[in-house]
Amino acid sequence: MKTTFKTIAIAVMVAMSTLSFAGKNGEKAEKAVSAELAVRIVAVDEASVAVIFAKLEGEEVKVKIYDAYGALVHTEKETEGTSFTKKFDISALPAGDYTYMVANDLYSVKKVIAKN
Repeated sequence: MKTTFKTIAIAVMVAMSTLSFAGKNGEKAEKAVSAELAVRIVAVDEASVAVIFAKLEGEEVKVKIYDAYGALVHTEKETEGTSFTKKFDISALPAGDYTYMVANDLYSVKKVIAKN
C-alpha cells in the first residue's frame, strides 16, 4: 500500500488538532486548536481593510499588522466566540504596503495590502 505525503500530512493535522499540556497540580488540560485557519483579508475601500476568520471556541488567534518597514502597528488577540470580523480603519496611516498576519499555535496566514 502506497502512503503519500498528503495522507501523512492530513493524519498529522488531525492528530495535532487538539494539543495537551499540563495544567495546575499536574492535571491535563486540553487546548483546542483549529486544524486550519480559514482567513479572509480584503481591502474594503481606500480607508479600510476587513479581517474575517472562523476558529474554535476558546482558541487564541492573534491579529498583527506591520508597516512596510516591518514595524508592528497593531496587535490584538481573540479568544472569545467562534468567528472574528473586524474592519480596520487605515485612513490615518501613511501610504505604503501593510502586512496583515493572523495566526494560531499551528498556522499563520499573511497578506500584504497596499494603501495608496
